[in-house]
Amino acid sequence: MTLGMASPYSRAMGTTQRGMRRTVRTETLGVMAMLMTPVQQILVFVFLLIQPDRPLSDADSLYALGRLGWLWRAGAIVTGLGIMILACGMSRSLAMGKRVRLAVTTMFVGGLAVAGTGVFPTDPPLDDGTIGYTTSGVLHFVFGLLGFLSLLVVVFVLKGVFKRDPRWTQAARSTTWLAWWLLAGVVALFVLPEQSMAAGVTQRLVFIPEAVWAVWVGRHVAQLARSDVGRVPVLNRSQLS
Repeated sequence: MTLGMASPYSRAMGTTQRGMRRTVRTETLGVMAMLMTPVQQILVFVFLLIQPDRPLSDADSLYALGRLGWLWRAGAIVTGLGIMILACGMSRSLAMGKRVRLAVTTMFVGGLAVAGTGVFPTDPPLDDGTIGYTTSGVLHFVFGLLGFLSLLVVVFVLKGVFKRDPRWTQAARSTTWLAWWLLAGVVALFVLPEQSMAAGVTQRLVFIPEAVWAVWVGRHVAQLARSDVGRVPVLNRSQLS
């Protein structure tokens, strides 16, 4: 063999090893997304237990201003990062096309926005019930709205993508239900009076199915990557002779 020239066997082995490393990384992304995406929703219910004096009519983001507020902010950042990681995992798991590219890009932006709500806490209501917005409060509102609308767009796009992908068809129905659930939540939050118990409860409940869905999707990304590892062929020299 000429010095510096790779044999067919070494080239094939290099391709196989790169494929295995890619699938292992994809599995890792799926597992990380499973663990990180539900953190904020879990903490919302933890705060209900450790701060029962706060009325349900308050937005859950007000937990960031009280005792252990840093914990709520950290939860939002972790969840946002988890959504971004999930977007990266799905970009490796789905056949890339215009719809998939739109979905994963929008999901990544949505995750960044969710993390932004943790970086910039909201403003407390004034005595008359209005809010005197500071720069942090304005950014919190903008990031919160962007995150919610981005993830709403994502599930509506993905429900069609999943129907067409044989490896994801089992997620199509739950994604369709989630899309309409989130849309109903948007309508409810606009219709219900601000700082009412109904609005506060709706805000806390509307994101629970989304967190469950994100955990399932992360798990499915990891499972598909694991099955891909099992299908990577182990080559020997006789196969290339």
